[in-house]
Amino acid sequence: MPAAVPIENGLQSSVIVSSSISIALVTVTVALRLLAKQKVRGWDAGDCCLIGALLANTALHTLVILLVVYGAFGFHITEIYTRFSPENAIFFFKGIMAFPILWTVVTCFSKISVLFMYTSVFVQESMARWARYIGAFLVTWNVATIIAGLTLCRPFARNWNRTIPGSCGSPSKLYTSIMVINMTIDVILLGLPLPYLFSLQMPLRRKIVASGMMTIGIGTWVITIYRQTLLSGLDFEDMTYTGVLATILSGLEPAVAIALACIPQMRPLCARKKQVSYGYGSSDNHERIDADSVVRLWSIDGVQSKRSKSDGVAADQEP
Repeated sequence: MPAAVPIENGLQSSVIVSSSISIALVTVTVALRLLAKQKVRGWDAGDCCLIGALLANTALHTLVILLVVYGAFGFHITEIYTRFSPENAIFFFKGIMAFPILWTVVTCFSKISVLFMYTSVFVQESMARWARYIGAFLVTWNVATIIAGLTLCRPFARNWNRTIPGSCGSPSKLYTSIMVINMTIDVILLGLPLPYLFSLQMPLRRKIVASGMMTIGIGTWVITIYRQTLLSGLDFEDMTYTGVLATILSGLEPAVAIALACIPQMRPLCARKKQVSYGYGSSDNHERIDADSVVRLWSIDGVQSKRSKSDGVAADQEP
C-alpha cells in the first residue's frame, strides 16, 4: 500500500463527499425498503438482489475513496510522479480498472431485482417468460462487459504501466457502448409492466400514479447523458485529474437508481388499511385485496394477478 496523500483540493473533497453520500443514501433507502417489505409480507429474491447491489455499491464507493487517499485521485498525473510516488499512480490505475467491474455488478443486481419484483406483481406466464429472457441477457451482457474491461489492454499489466510494450483499446468506445446498451435495457424494463398494469380494472388516476412510480427511474438518465458528454473531453492518460467529474457521476448513477426504486416501496411504513378490489378483465372476476396490497400496488410491489381455475377468466389473459 503506498503512502497516503494529503486531502488539500476541492476535487478530492468532492469525490469523498459524493461517495460518502452515495453509500449513506443507498444504505438508508434499502434498509427502509426491507423494513417496509418485512411489515407487509417478508423479503423475496428481489430484495436479496438489492442487498447484493447495496454491498457492491458500498465496495464501489469505498474503492473511490481509497483512490483519493492512496491513488492521489484529484491531482494531475505528472504531479503524482513528481510530488508523491509512482506507487500512488500504480495504485490509482489498478483501482480505476476495478471501478467498471463493481459498477457493472451494482447495475446488474439492481436490474435483476426489478425483474423479480415484476414477476411477483404480475404472475402471467408471459411476464415470467420476458423476465427470464431479459435476465439471461443481463447476466450475459454484464459478464461480457467485465471480460471486455479486463482485456482492454494487452498485456494485462499495461493497464497500470504504459511503459510495457503492448496495446490498449479505446476506453471511450467501451464506455459509450455500455451506456447505450444500459439505457436500452432501462427503456425495456420501464415499459415491460405497463401493458399488464393498464389491463387492471382500476381507476385511471391510480393507473397513472402506479405508472409514474414504475417509470421513476427515468430520473437517472439525466446523470447518464451528462456523464456521457464528458467522455469526449476526457484525457485517459491524465485520468487522475480529468476523470474526477465523470467518476463522481458514474458512482451517483446506480446509487440514485437504487434509491428511486426503494423510495416508493416505503409506503407500508405509514399506510392506513383500506379494503378495495381490483382485477383484470370483467368486473365479475375482480380479485379482493386488502390495504397492504393497495399500498403495494402504488409502490410497484404486490398486486398479484392470481390465475383463476376457470377457463376464460380475464385475469389469466395476457396483455
